[in-house]
Amino acid sequence: MDIQMQLEDGYLSERYAKRSDVMDREGWACRRSFPFAVTGIPEGTRALGILYMDWDSIPVCGFPWIHWCAVATPAHADFDGTWEAPDDLSRGCAARIEQGYNSACKSEPEIGVGYVGPCPPDADHGYTLTIFALDEDPQLGEPFWASELVDLAREHALEEVSLTMMASC
Repeated sequence: MDIQMQLEDGYLSERYAKRSDVMDREGWACRRSFPFAVTGIPEGTRALGILYMDWDSIPVCGFPWIHWCAVATPAHADFDGTWEAPDDLSRGCAARIEQGYNSACKSEPEIGVGYVGPCPPDADHGYTLTIFALDEDPQLGEPFWASELVDLAREHALEEVSLTMMASC
């Protein structure tokens, strides 16, 4: 499998991060998710798990920050070996995916489900997008916890792929 997306010298476009348009924000958080494509999806895939993490946040807040977790299922996508996440999938096409909690869920519940864009406070951070090709249609319910997705992937991932991109402070 492979993740394909438009980056600018390895950086996520500001359109989906800290300096996004005010119309795409709720408070500090960009809510417009970025487009990407997954190619080479293995035969037998029933769903794709999506996990977007900031591991560089550990020295800042004490834990890796979950920016987005979601599941796309065959009812919402055609798994012919390729799947495309359109621009603003998290908000504009949320009926096509099931979304989980992000790390803002306890402190700011109004933005605690779905995509919250990168907003590194101290320095540029690396953000890792991981896609799991799952051999079963997860019944996680919405919203779900990222740990539930990871647990499911441990037993049901046919394949996984990750892409790390930077976002500006």
